[in-house]
Amino acid sequence: MFDPASFIRVVAFGVVYAGVEYRYVNRYEAEWTKTAQGFSEKPVFWVISPYHFYLLLPLFVVVSYAPSLTAWAGNTLFLAVIEDAVYFMWRRRPVAKGDWTTTLMGSAKIGPIEVPLWWPLDTLVAALLFWLPL
Repeated sequence: MFDPASFIRVVAFGVVYAGVEYRYVNRYEAEWTKTAQGFSEKPVFWVISPYHFYLLLPLFVVVSYAPSLTAWAGNTLFLAVIEDAVYFMWRRRPVAKGDWTTTLMGSAKIGPIEVPLWWPLDTLVAALLFWLPL
């Protein structure tokens, strides 16, 4: 069941964390470390790095807490989307084919915008979870 208070917390956290990630975590993209090429960490599995698996996922699960288990899961999925989308706003450039976020499931060009396919999928699943009464 949808929980407005936790949803607002998730959106606010997503915006703030995207700024932190842009400013401090992914500094190589701003040419702070010119020696970095591609991903600096070997993936734990698939394309998921230790940063995503050991820090981001647990942090998102904790921040997304809601009394309803389905709302909690929906918040976690939506937080991933909002944080990723806002990260590109902080960067002041749209998602481009080949960005890490497009390696998860690919992307589709919608007009002038490249949209990672996992964004609408996660958003749809989150919306469905918000309306399940568990």
